[in-house]
Amino acid sequence: MLSPRGRRILFALVSEYIASGEPVASSALAREMELSSASIRAVLAELEGQGFLHKPHTSAGRIPTERALRVFVDALLAAVELPADLRNNIEARFRSIEPGPEAALRATSKLLADVSGVASIVLSSPSSERTLRELRFIHLRSTEVLAVLVGNDATVQNRVLRTEHAINASDLDRINNMLTQIVTGRTLYQVRTVLGQELETERAQADARLRLALTLADRALAHAEEPAEVLVEGAAQLIQRPEFADIDRARSALRTLEDKALLVQLIDRAMAAPGIQVLIGSEDEITGAGALTVVAAPVAGGAIGVIGPTRIDYGSVVPAVRITAGVLERMLDPNADDHNE
Repeated sequence: MLSPRGRRILFALVSEYIASGEPVASSALAREMELSSASIRAVLAELEGQGFLHKPHTSAGRIPTERALRVFVDALLAAVELPADLRNNIEARFRSIEPGPEAALRATSKLLADVSGVASIVLSSPSSERTLRELRFIHLRSTEVLAVLVGNDATVQNRVLRTEHAINASDLDRINNMLTQIVTGRTLYQVRTVLGQELETERAQADARLRLALTLADRALAHAEEPAEVLVEGAAQLIQRPEFADIDRARSALRTLEDKALLVQLIDRAMAAPGIQVLIGSEDEITGAGALTVVAAPVAGGAIGVIGPTRIDYGSVVPAVRITAGVLERMLDPNADDHNE
């Protein structure tokens, strides 16, 4: 159990280590905290015995362990106040971008990389989880139609479908009317489930036009189910950090950032609990890298976050991710509760 003095000294050491990247000596803490070196050394020895600190060399200062970083980060996560200047800066950045979810996600990726100085990740959910506003068919040729899918997030997808038999514009109008009640307000998965059920009914077997409508809709939605999109920014600046001076460690970090499926798993792991999450070092059981930290937060239709070394500036990165998630959430879904802030 950390004493108030032990917590104060530990947090001062963690802050100094994050800033310098060097083992922290008792004399540096004594000057900063206006305590005697002897008092500081006694507390540091106690913290080391509790597994919060260790010495890389016998005569060196001490550096924090992952356990110490976890205590430090948990204190940051519990903080209610978020820097007003950081919030204002992030909100101003978002006000200057083009409208639409895609522009917002790209801006988020760039912003988080800029603010954190490491790599950012923006994950948009699979389109199978997006709610549909409309599915309609437009006549192109006698045996070709254009399927237009419009999501409630303003995304639009188009694809050309060929039909076995000729179909005219009048038939398509009737088909579009039939599909309105099935499609509107449901996700792709839900619509396809309903379509499958409807195709099995006696009514669909007896009504050729209804059967054609259901079949065309099912074909259009089958091609719409895409994997989650992952945007990564700042890989180059990440591996320029001194922690990745070792070529093998740098390659490992780059492999992680290039493996989109792995990043999706990593973000899913971080999002196992609600709100902003931080995985430190060995807490990341997905990549096995052991030298990375992930700070992530859910947003409407996905998640955002950063990946950096365990010696990341948690004091600025954690609030930045939290504020950015809140601002992005409001942009993507104006009716959503701002649960990240």
